[in-house]
Amino acid sequence: MDPEISPETLEVLRKDPLRQALTNTALRNFQMAKLFADNKAPVTSLDYDVAGTRCITTSHDESLRIYDCERGVREHVSYSKKYGCNLAQFTAQPGCAAYASTKINDTIRYLSCDTNQYIRYFVGHKDAVTSLQRSPNQASSTLLSAALDGSVRIWDLDQVDPACTVTPTGTRSVADGGIAAAHDPSGAVVAVAVGSAEIQLLDVRELARGPFLSALIEPPGAKGAAIAGVQFIPPTGDHI
Repeated sequence: MDPEISPETLEVLRKDPLRQALTNTALRNFQMAKLFADNKAPVTSLDYDVAGTRCITTSHDESLRIYDCERGVREHVSYSKKYGCNLAQFTAQPGCAAYASTKINDTIRYLSCDTNQYIRYFVGHKDAVTSLQRSPNQASSTLLSAALDGSVRIWDLDQVDPACTVTPTGTRSVADGGIAAAHDPSGAVVAVAVGSAEIQLLDVRELARGPFLSALIEPPGAKGAAIAGVQFIPPTGDHI
């Protein structure tokens, strides 16, 4: 028995022997399986679909590229030269993705990658989108976004207007410290980081009512820093 495997991990493996425990030994045995070198510009975002078999990237060359992770091939590339692209996310609809514009306006674009045609535009943010995430709840067809206009929005992929909008307030202004938002693994809670000074937790069903919990944070060296992102740690999501 691997001495690095804890009793908790053993219990998991007994229930599901095919699950790989991420021990130090397992990590040392990892090898690069495929190198995608077709993109010559810096990659700005990367997302996997729910099954983990495909990934989508955006880049400074304003391209969206989809890779088949099982076959190790690029299967799609398209460009958003006019509006730019960032924060691409696969949606619950197979073959579709949403991404944030980086030029001209701050619209979120919903794209069919199979036909290379836009399905819908989500208009409302008045400044750069800093977070974009599909709901981890597979029964939900929603997107979560946050932007430097200070707003956090929930979008239903079947509707043009946001399902809900909230503007969190904090001890530090968004203009000084930025803003970021993320779902917890269940899709029931949204965490909003206001600058690098505060984390707020909101109920997705009652987003407009504001946070049910707030916590001030002052990480070392955070003075004058802008928040880059926020993320729950799976699988339980009890750490951020």
